[in-house]
Amino acid sequence: MSAFSEQSLRKLFLVVLIAGFAVKIFAGYQIKDSFTKRGNSKTYLNALACNMYLHHEYSLTTGTPSVDYEPLYPALMSLGYAFSGFNWLGITIIQALLHLLTSFLLFKIVTSLFNSMAGFFAALYHVCYPYLFTYSLSIYDHTLFVFLLVLLVYLIVSKPLNTSHLILAGIITGLAFLTRATILTFIPPVLLFIFYIKRKEKNFNYAFTAVVLYLSATALTLTPWLMRNYSYTGRFLISTHGSFGMWQGNNDYSEEYLRNDRSLDQIYRLNPPPEIYRQYPLAARTPKDAVVAADAYKKESVQWIENHFAQFVRMGFLKAQKLWSWNRNPQTVNLKFGSNEGRQWVYFVSYFPLLLLAPFGFVILFRRNKPVALMLAGILLCFTGAHMIAMGFTRARIPIDFILMMCSGIALAFVLTKFFPSLKFSLNDR
Repeated sequence: MSAFSEQSLRKLFLVVLIAGFAVKIFAGYQIKDSFTKRGNSKTYLNALACNMYLHHEYSLTTGTPSVDYEPLYPALMSLGYAFSGFNWLGITIIQALLHLLTSFLLFKIVTSLFNSMAGFFAALYHVCYPYLFTYSLSIYDHTLFVFLLVLLVYLIVSKPLNTSHLILAGIITGLAFLTRATILTFIPPVLLFIFYIKRKEKNFNYAFTAVVLYLSATALTLTPWLMRNYSYTGRFLISTHGSFGMWQGNNDYSEEYLRNDRSLDQIYRLNPPPEIYRQYPLAARTPKDAVVAADAYKKESVQWIENHFAQFVRMGFLKAQKLWSWNRNPQTVNLKFGSNEGRQWVYFVSYFPLLLLAPFGFVILFRRNKPVALMLAGILLCFTGAHMIAMGFTRARIPIDFILMMCSGIALAFVLTKFFPSLKFSLNDR
């Protein structure tokens, strides 16, 4: 492809980004009246954000500090409220910008790995992906979390692994921990990738130093929050809500609900509720009481696994299947904003092409850049493994779909340049 044609593609991509941002703001305005009824607007995340904005404290109830949830997304929400008040505008603008930046970063990553055409397709898919698009219009932490994940990949894949980039990557990892604990599944593959690249550059000590530098930056980013929670609980912890999710995925009801595509949230809403939930219902608690409740749920789930290990293993494969299924699950109970059939159709049409294209793109990437391909595969495997232990359903997979988009973009560009050789980029094709 000529330099002019490549320049034209980049201009087209800029138009796509601007149009995507404008459409989000327009869509947000059109559905603004339902903003407080969509997403997690009525969960504790919103209560935390409101108290941060109104009372400048991280609490569910005024005057009682909270350790229940990771703080970064509520902090972002509070900025939105500070900008526009308690309405849709501030949060929608912030999340639309983050979504735009994520698309741009995907373009840069895939362009560096293959060519600008592949980068364009990967980023275009991200711009139009229904779930990430709609989540950016509602109170969900997906938009922030995916932005941090893609920024992390960009720093270690598309930039030289020098001291400043390693420190910045560690800071981004720390911020991701303060958004969602599932960033933990990225750590082993990322560490191996950094170690391999630096070991190849020089020697073992050089590689080890790079890994320590990255981990130190992550730890330092987390230190203020860990110290804050330690002062309240006597433990170094980021949040306490993870134990509840672990119990949801490992109890006497879990397998039946998973097989029937029923939300695991319905388990604690049973009448009468399970005994553990009767003792420790979802509620605002003091930090020490929150730790007691978290320990109880952790103990309950571990004991269940020990007593039902064969079922736990069997259920792990079921969770993995549900995580990667082309059938959207679980079924939605609240149908105010569309039917299950409509949601399934949108999900299938948007996700199934990724399932078809991504494996081919991965093979092409593996032949060109084995370390990056293996790191991405490691992330997918670790992410899947974690959800085999806890909970598995399609929405839980959405944050890592950008990896499928990267590989799909490469596959599409490869096929097009094979059939239309004139489309090859003189600068980016290797």
